This record gives sequence, C-alpha cells and structure tokens, in this order.
Amino acid sequence: MGDYGTVPRHTARRMMREAVRRELVPGDRLASEAALMGYFDVSRGSLREALRLLSFLGAIDIRSGPGGGPRIANPRPRAVGSTLAMALQARGATLRSLMEARAVLEPTVATLAAVHRGDQDLALLANCMIRIDRARGTDQFTGHNHRFHRIVADAAGNEVLALLVPALTWMSAAVDWRLPAESHQRVFDEKSAIAEAIRTRDAATAATLTTTMFEHLLEDLKQHQPQQLATRILWPDVDELPDADQE
Repeated sequence: MGDYGTVPRHTARRMMREAVRRELVPGDRLASEAALMGYFDVSRGSLREALRLLSFLGAIDIRSGPGGGPRIANPRPRAVGSTLAMALQARGATLRSLMEARAVLEPTVATLAAVHRGDQDLALLANCMIRIDRARGTDQFTGHNHRFHRIVADAAGNEVLALLVPALTWMSAAVDWRLPAESHQRVFDEKSAIAEAIRTRDAATAATLTTTMFEHLLEDLKQHQPQQLATRILWPDVDELPDADQE
C-alpha cells in the first residue's frame, strides 16, 4: 500500500521541485522513465503512479509515440476546478455558494485589471465584446460571456487570480442554468461599461460596476431559476466539462 500511496505522492512532489530547480517550462520534456527511476530511486510502478497523479492534476502531459513521454504542462482551469469541485461536493456547496464567492472576488479582480492591464489585454477585451455582441440571443453567448471573466482575470496581473477566477467561472457551467435571452442586452451593456473602466484605468468604477453586475445576476437567478441556485456542485458533472479554453 505504501508503494502506491505515499511513495508516488512524494515522488510527484520531488519531480515538481526538480522541475522548478531546472527552470523547466510548459512543453519541456522530462527525462526517460529509466532515468527518472534512477534519479528518484523508485520502482517503475511508483514512478508511473506519480506520473498519473501529475497528469490528473494537469502538471504534465503524457504523449505517446516517437518523441513522446511526459512533458511539463500548464495546469488549466479544468484541472483546478475539477480538484476543487471534489472538496466542494463534500461540503455541500451549491451554485449560490459559487456565485456569492465570485461576487466577492471579482470586483477586486476588476480593480487590479484596471491598474495592471496592458495593450494586449485591451485588445482581447475589445474582441471579446464584439463576440458577445454578435452572440446575443444565441447559445454562443454563454461561452463568450465566460471568456470575458477569464480575460479580466489575466489582466489583473496576479497568477493566483488568473487561475482561480477562470476555474470558478468554468465550474459554474456544470449546473444547468443559462442567462435568459432577454438579459443578454443588459449583460452586454454591463460588461461594456466594465471594459471601458478598465481601459481608462478607473479602478473604483470597474469594481462598482462588477459588484452591480453580480447583484443583478443573483437577483435574476433568485427570481427565475431558484432551483438552479440550490443545485449542488458535483465533481462528476464538473469533470465532464470541456476545458474552459475550448468554449
């Protein structure tokens, strides 16, 4: 039991620390299986369990065929959200819990985005707003709407928020709720105003507008989809979602 429990986890941690020491970046290959077994002094079984664990967590990609093998990866919101969903399921968290957390967190994210945004962030936001505008009244509106939150999180210039906010946004899609088409215009207007506040570096307005946007969203859900608000976040549902970057 120890060989396939403690040892693989310990090996996985050592591998990630070694990757930092060697300054490996996403796409860089790890050593061969034989070399890794020798370097970390573990059995083939323990090494493969460690690699499977890291793959599940999104820390590495394992490719087959010539030139394949484990490579350093960039953990995506899917990996973070999937792991977090397991803990939230055990605590009985609901869509309401998730939305309330986002309502507290994202005004601060908008504040930081207004302070730290660069020209590329503004270009991405402008493009996203064009897509949201074109998608009003269609099923594509949700995906572009989610993408807006990911762009703002990236613009905040904080690595923790850039991973956490997209993960929470992605997790909210596991519950079967959608903004009604009649709300699309309001959401477009709200996000347009937030994007403009970020562009002009008006941090206070960006935060206030984001707070108001979430207040409207929660009120809409309470009035029209209360059963969805009470729906629990379940890990199996979340784990079956496509990666946020594929929306």
